[in-house]
Amino acid sequence: MASNLQELRKAAGYKNANDFAEAHEIPSSTYARYESNPDKIPMERAWQLADILGTTIDAIVGRETPAPGTARGEVQLEYDGLTPEARALADEMREFMLMKDAKIRERKRREEERPWDALCYQYERQMLAEMGEGAAFGELVAFESAEEARSAFESFLQKQAAKKRGKFPIKAQELIDNQTIDKIMEAYDRTHGEFDHEGTRVLWSTVDARVAVEFDSGMGQRGGGAKA
Repeated sequence: MASNLQELRKAAGYKNANDFAEAHEIPSSTYARYESNPDKIPMERAWQLADILGTTIDAIVGRETPAPGTARGEVQLEYDGLTPEARALADEMREFMLMKDAKIRERKRREEERPWDALCYQYERQMLAEMGEGAAFGELVAFESAEEARSAFESFLQKQAAKKRGKFPIKAQELIDNQTIDKIMEAYDRTHGEFDHEGTRVLWSTVDARVAVEFDSGMGQRGGGAKA
């Protein structure tokens, strides 16, 4: 059964709990606990949520049913009072703002991912260089499949991390290294093969990192390969 807080949040226009938490600078996991256990919400936070949602603390913590209208919040009440023509303009503005917000979020996401993409590229070049050193002149260094290439790269990262830790590793450092490897492997998966760009399937190219690497678009079906 949905809690009062969940219903209030949806009535305020937030279909997703994470969006509401992010918009009001509340940790997502913390807010999730509020919706599942409203009687455990601290008083200060309950006041904040009541002000945001235009209702009472009792409604927030589930001691009373929110009254229709007050549960909709100040902005929603003002919207309800607009003429149909003004509502149409408000809807258009909202769509524009949501589009801009999505672009801003995407740009921030790419800014956060870019260092990991570059780090992935750096270590992958290092791995291929080491493989090339052990190959005979004229011998092609390649993998039988994309899965084999990925597995080899992850193993290479693990060996590099272990080498840096030395013979007497600290457990905390090993945990940090594993988190770093997970991030690099996310970048590997993100930057290999095809991806969707404005409705078109295109090959990955790390243009932003000033790197030019081509990947066979059929690598998943034929094994494929890469060339620098």
